[in-house]
Amino acid sequence: MKTIRSAVVAALLLSVPALAAPAVHSIWSNRGLFVSDNTGTYPVTSANAVVAWNQSTNTAFVNFHGFAGGNEYDFELVGSPAIATSVDDISGIWNIRRNGAFICTGCSGTAYGLNQPAGASNYFKFYDSTNVFHFSAFLDARKDY
Repeated sequence: MKTIRSAVVAALLLSVPALAAPAVHSIWSNRGLFVSDNTGTYPVTSANAVVAWNQSTNTAFVNFHGFAGGNEYDFELVGSPAIATSVDDISGIWNIRRNGAFICTGCSGTAYGLNQPAGASNYFKFYDSTNVFHFSAFLDARKDY
Protein backbone atom coordinates (compact mmCIF):
# COMPACT_ATOMS: atom_id res chain seq x y z
CA MET A 1 0.00 0.00 0.00
CA LYS A 2 2.85 2.39 0.86
CA THR A 3 4.46 1.66 -2.52
CA ILE A 4 1.26 2.55 -4.40
CA ARG A 5 0.78 5.71 -2.33
CA SER A 6 4.40 6.75 -2.96
CA ALA A 7 4.01 6.14 -6.69
CA VAL A 8 0.83 8.26 -6.81
CA VAL A 9 2.48 11.13 -4.90
CA ALA A 10 5.55 11.01 -7.16
CA ALA A 11 3.37 11.05 -10.29
CA LEU A 12 1.43 14.06 -9.01
CA LEU A 13 4.56 15.99 -8.12
CA LEU A 14 6.10 15.33 -11.52
CA SER A 15 2.96 16.47 -13.35
CA VAL A 16 2.52 19.78 -11.49
CA PRO A 17 5.22 21.65 -13.48
CA ALA A 18 3.59 20.50 -16.71
CA LEU A 19 0.30 22.06 -15.60
CA ALA A 20 1.84 25.42 -14.67
CA ALA A 21 1.00 28.34 -16.92
CA PRO A 22 3.84 29.97 -18.87
CA ALA A 23 5.62 32.62 -16.82
CA VAL A 24 8.08 33.98 -19.40
CA HIS A 25 6.74 36.04 -22.29
CA SER A 26 8.04 38.11 -25.17
CA ILE A 27 6.31 40.09 -27.89
CA TRP A 28 7.56 42.06 -30.88
CA SER A 29 6.16 44.68 -33.20
CA ASN A 30 7.28 46.71 -36.17
CA ARG A 31 3.86 48.34 -36.67
CA GLY A 32 3.18 51.22 -34.32
CA LEU A 33 -0.21 52.87 -33.97
CA PHE A 34 0.01 56.12 -32.00
CA VAL A 35 2.34 58.17 -29.83
CA SER A 36 1.14 60.86 -27.43
CA ASP A 37 3.17 63.41 -25.56
CA ASN A 38 2.65 66.88 -24.08
CA THR A 39 2.27 68.32 -27.61
CA GLY A 40 -0.41 65.99 -29.00
CA THR A 41 -1.25 62.55 -30.38
CA TYR A 42 0.29 61.39 -33.64
CA PRO A 43 0.00 58.33 -35.88
CA VAL A 44 3.20 56.28 -35.99
CA THR A 45 4.91 56.15 -39.39
CA SER A 46 7.66 53.66 -38.43
CA ALA A 47 8.34 51.67 -35.26
CA ASN A 48 10.00 48.72 -33.56
CA ALA A 49 9.02 47.45 -30.13
CA VAL A 50 10.28 44.62 -27.95
CA VAL A 51 8.71 43.48 -24.69
CA ALA A 52 10.05 40.59 -22.61
CA TRP A 53 9.16 39.71 -19.04
CA ASN A 54 9.21 36.98 -16.41
CA GLN A 55 6.16 36.98 -14.14
CA SER A 56 7.97 34.94 -11.48
CA THR A 57 10.78 37.45 -10.94
CA ASN A 58 9.31 40.72 -12.35
CA THR A 59 12.37 40.91 -14.59
CA ALA A 60 11.30 42.92 -17.62
CA PHE A 61 12.58 44.72 -20.70
CA VAL A 62 10.47 47.11 -22.78
CA ASN A 63 11.68 49.33 -25.60
CA PHE A 64 9.60 51.22 -28.14
CA HIS A 65 11.41 53.20 -30.84
CA GLY A 66 9.32 54.99 -33.42
CA PHE A 67 8.63 58.02 -35.55
CA ALA A 68 5.43 60.05 -35.29
CA GLY A 69 4.45 63.64 -36.00
CA GLY A 70 7.88 64.35 -37.50
CA ASN A 71 9.63 63.33 -34.28
CA GLU A 72 11.65 60.33 -33.11
CA TYR A 73 10.46 58.71 -29.86
CA ASP A 74 11.93 56.21 -27.41
CA PHE A 75 9.98 54.71 -24.50
CA GLU A 76 12.14 52.56 -22.20
CA LEU A 77 11.35 50.67 -19.03
CA VAL A 78 14.26 51.50 -16.73
CA GLY A 79 15.30 49.40 -13.81
CA SER A 80 14.51 45.77 -13.47
CA PRO A 81 12.83 44.14 -11.73
CA ALA A 82 9.71 46.05 -12.70
CA ILE A 83 7.33 47.21 -9.98
CA ALA A 84 4.83 44.51 -11.00
CA THR A 85 4.23 42.08 -13.85
CA SER A 86 1.38 39.81 -14.87
CA VAL A 87 0.48 37.92 -18.01
CA ASP A 88 -1.24 41.12 -19.25
CA ASP A 89 0.79 44.08 -17.99
CA ILE A 90 4.08 45.51 -16.76
CA SER A 91 4.15 48.44 -14.34
CA GLY A 92 7.37 50.27 -13.66
CA ILE A 93 9.52 53.36 -14.10
CA TRP A 94 10.07 54.71 -17.62
CA ASN A 95 12.24 57.18 -19.48
CA ILE A 96 10.78 58.83 -22.57
CA ARG A 97 12.78 60.73 -25.20
CA ARG A 98 11.72 62.87 -28.15
CA ASN A 99 14.44 63.51 -30.73
CA GLY A 100 17.03 62.24 -28.25
CA ALA A 101 16.08 64.64 -25.43
CA PHE A 102 14.39 63.37 -22.28
CA ILE A 103 10.80 64.61 -21.99
CA CYS A 104 9.89 62.38 -19.03
CA THR A 105 12.38 60.67 -16.72
CA GLY A 106 11.47 58.36 -13.90
CA CYS A 107 7.83 58.34 -15.01
CA SER A 108 5.59 55.68 -13.55
CA GLY A 109 3.45 53.86 -16.06
CA THR A 110 2.06 50.60 -17.33
CA ALA A 111 2.26 48.64 -20.57
CA TYR A 112 -0.83 46.49 -20.98
CA GLY A 113 -2.77 44.38 -23.43
CA LEU A 114 0.27 42.08 -23.49
CA ASN A 115 -1.65 38.81 -23.19
CA GLN A 116 -3.26 38.88 -26.64
CA PRO A 117 -2.26 36.51 -29.42
CA ALA A 118 -0.23 37.85 -32.31
CA GLY A 119 -2.57 39.00 -35.02
CA ALA A 120 -3.46 41.66 -37.52
CA SER A 121 -5.75 43.68 -35.23
CA ASN A 122 -4.34 42.94 -31.75
CA TYR A 123 -2.32 45.72 -30.16
CA PHE A 124 -0.71 46.62 -26.85
CA LYS A 125 -0.15 50.04 -25.31
CA PHE A 126 1.61 52.06 -22.67
CA TYR A 127 0.29 54.99 -20.64
CA ASP A 128 2.15 56.90 -17.98
CA SER A 129 0.33 57.54 -14.69
CA THR A 130 -0.73 61.04 -15.81
CA ASN A 131 -2.09 59.82 -19.19
CA VAL A 132 0.07 62.37 -21.04
CA PHE A 133 2.60 59.96 -22.55
CA HIS A 134 1.47 56.99 -24.62
CA PHE A 135 2.51 54.56 -27.31
CA SER A 136 0.62 51.71 -28.93
CA ALA A 137 1.69 49.05 -31.41
CA PHE A 138 0.25 45.99 -33.11
CA LEU A 139 1.29 42.67 -31.64
CA ASP A 140 3.14 40.98 -34.54
CA ALA A 141 4.80 38.00 -32.79
CA ARG A 142 4.95 36.39 -29.37
CA LYS A 143 6.64 33.55 -27.48
CA ASP A 144 5.47 32.16 -24.12
CA TYR A 145 7.08 29.40 -22.08
